[in-house]
Amino acid sequence: MEQSRHQDEFEASEWVLFTQVNKQVFSRDFLNSDDSILHRYWNSYDSSQHLLLVKMTVSRAHKTATRVFEKHLFFSLIPMGLDGCLRTFGSATCEAENGSAKQPDCQFLPRRLPRGRTTKWPSLVVESGFSETPSKLMSDARFWLFESNGDVQMVITIKIGRSAPTIVLESWEQVDNRVKRQQVVTINKGENNFVYVDGQPLVIRFDQLFLRPPTIPRETDISIENTILIKISRDIWEEQGL
Repeated sequence: MEQSRHQDEFEASEWVLFTQVNKQVFSRDFLNSDDSILHRYWNSYDSSQHLLLVKMTVSRAHKTATRVFEKHLFFSLIPMGLDGCLRTFGSATCEAENGSAKQPDCQFLPRRLPRGRTTKWPSLVVESGFSETPSKLMSDARFWLFESNGDVQMVITIKIGRSAPTIVLESWEQVDNRVKRQQVVTINKGENNFVYVDGQPLVIRFDQLFLRPPTIPRETDISIENTILIKISRDIWEEQGL
């Protein structure tokens, strides 16, 4: 019913929240389901409140946002000789010790890990969506930063305007045991297709991504500059027809 409603209503929310979903139901009917729709579309599960959040659709613009971001991130590592030193796992499920679980849009982890560091959690997570509310974005960041017990170092959210050429990128970190938004980059398209970027560049600290300090001069923080941000935005807007 929700799938049909979403197809018929342009402004329908892409999210549906199911209540009273206990751990057994979540594991049987979603996490380990043979039904491709149920297995593919669930997004996050809160085991303490028995809440399951489902994303009803994944648009081409949504996929473009994370894939183009991923491509340019790897490009930025080539001058450091580290493009082969970072792994990506797409939307593979991450499950917390308490039974809560979430599927990111994109996630990254270095191939070489510090002693004792588990492969269970990525070091960097990217989430994208249409016109997310501040509370939803903070909730996403809180899950990754807290449920991973600090293993996830940074969360980057990409908020895409549903009907206007506006994109907001934000970075989130855990500071003093609180989730804090550290960076905001806003990209808009104005008259004559001119693109305005405010707040750039978006910086990913080397030590947060690779879980170690730089050891040679060419190993530096990753700075996603104005030109790259514009390329990412134009690819997204092209898919949206904006």
